[in-house]
Amino acid sequence: MTDSAPPRDSMTPLERLRAFRAGEAYDRIPCSAMLSDHAALVLGVSTAEYNHSPGLMARGQIAAYRRYGHDGVAVGPSLPGFAEAAGSKLAFPEASNPFVAEPAVKLPSDFERLPQVDPHRSGRLPLFLEALALLVEEVGAEVPVAAAIGGPFTTAANLRGTEQFLRDITRDPDFARQLLEYSLDIMLGFVRAAASLPIGFNLADPVASGTVVSARVYREFALPYERRLIQEIVALTGRAPVLHICGKTNRIWQDMAETGAGSLSLDDVIDLAEAKAAVGDRITLSGNVRPTDSMYLGTPQIVEENVKECLRKAWDTPKGFILSVGCGLPVNSPPANVHALVNAARVYGRYPLDPARFAA
Repeated sequence: MTDSAPPRDSMTPLERLRAFRAGEAYDRIPCSAMLSDHAALVLGVSTAEYNHSPGLMARGQIAAYRRYGHDGVAVGPSLPGFAEAAGSKLAFPEASNPFVAEPAVKLPSDFERLPQVDPHRSGRLPLFLEALALLVEEVGAEVPVAAAIGGPFTTAANLRGTEQFLRDITRDPDFARQLLEYSLDIMLGFVRAAASLPIGFNLADPVASGTVVSARVYREFALPYERRLIQEIVALTGRAPVLHICGKTNRIWQDMAETGAGSLSLDDVIDLAEAKAAVGDRITLSGNVRPTDSMYLGTPQIVEENVKECLRKAWDTPKGFILSVGCGLPVNSPPANVHALVNAARVYGRYPLDPARFAA
């Protein structure tokens, strides 16, 4: 990148996304930073404080958007929030993402004591609904707002403990399905409450990764529940969500494309050129700047080169390409690297797009 300032955007993120979806002209390739709790760093508060305050969540997302200019803001239960609402206990580090410290279902008999989850009363679900409403009110006219939610398979794992849930799939598959049905029911309740707002949904189901389970297990125990969740989201909002599954997903790309998702968000271990050849004529692809090696440990120059690599492989995806981090942005990623990501989208991804700009 030259020392001169990157080109200024001529569209708002909302205008850009609408044009992208409609197949109309837009100014530059859309760019998702997947910044999640990095917004706490931007705001200058701990991630623990951030994750317990609707105001801080909304203010943090807005501050990050104003600072970087990426194409979306998002808050929500994310990976552990639904299990927390049902009784799993979370740990809240000061400078990293929350995680499950104690699952709710230690024994199968614990399942019978799980509560009926109310999105307006249970756990932190009401906080996320409030934060989403604040985002819509403050910036919804210019930038897409989304609820970040974990998938049914991951939620079931967070209720039971991942290792035990994976054992259940083999030893007691009927019980595993009970956990999945309960998880889906919680999620559908939240989706129905959140869908009263003009928002989208970003769905992540990392425990369903091909790095963790076989394609057979995915098709039998994850895919049906993802599909039902996505069908409900589309029916309620008219918008197909983003679907992200971490790790190696090559063997299930065709299945992921059949969930009804609007785009597939791909991990940085994936070759975008292979994904484009396999399913790029069926679904939008999003990815896959390296979150650790580039965004967290790298430099702006490394981020820029990684962006160019992604564009070389996927800019001409038939159903469209969104430049994105390959997984959630590490909380303490240097702000200069996030600036580099978005600015590289402005420089190398501006339209009319010229592949010579990002040639090797």
